[in-house]
Amino acid sequence: MENVLELKDVWKIYDLGKIKLEVLRGVSFYIKKGDFVVVLGPSGSGKSTLLNMMSCLDVPTKGQVFLDGKDVSVFSEDKLAIVRGEKIGFVFQQFNLLPHLTAIQNVVLPTLFRGTSFQEKTERAKEILSSVGLSSRLNHKPSELSGGEKQRVAISRALINNPEIIVADEPTGNVDSKTGAHIMELLENLNKKEGRTVVVVTHDAELEKFSNKIIRIRDGNLIKK
Repeated sequence: MENVLELKDVWKIYDLGKIKLEVLRGVSFYIKKGDFVVVLGPSGSGKSTLLNMMSCLDVPTKGQVFLDGKDVSVFSEDKLAIVRGEKIGFVFQQFNLLPHLTAIQNVVLPTLFRGTSFQEKTERAKEILSSVGLSSRLNHKPSELSGGEKQRVAISRALINNPEIIVADEPTGNVDSKTGAHIMELLENLNKKEGRTVVVVTHDAELEKFSNKIIRIRDGNLIKK
């Protein structure tokens, strides 16, 4: 199975004047197509910065990031934006749903600048929302949805452009434990049944059981258990 994502000796250093803050220190690893990866670390460990590297939201100070064999660390911001839109689906801890839009409108949003017709986009959004059990909530706004329903809308939005990789940042962080278990089962199904590559970034060691690969980070370094 080929590597879908690879980091080689990645450093992220912030210049704070008299201080240089090393957030990532020579991080190297690979993720294969179809992996379910849990990136585990406490607050301040560098995992959010690592998420940004894996998701093409930022580029390293030193080192290389390869996505489908291409070194995206040398891409322009415009080119990175295209890669993000085509290759990566994001699930955010805070859901990041627009409050004035309905569930289906929030899901369609990432497709607005893509070539397919609005009708095709809407039909795909309906299919995805139905697949996560929200067929009766299509026209509800975020304020009318539970935390678990909001997270399922967020996952649906991540899937709308048919990305290769789903990156979820603390996907169970804002829901109760029962709902969190359902969210993880949903991500697990996307991985096992659809073959999606899933990366979950979290501080919760309980989520390790869903993964076939665990990446542990502390103080900007990868660590072994």
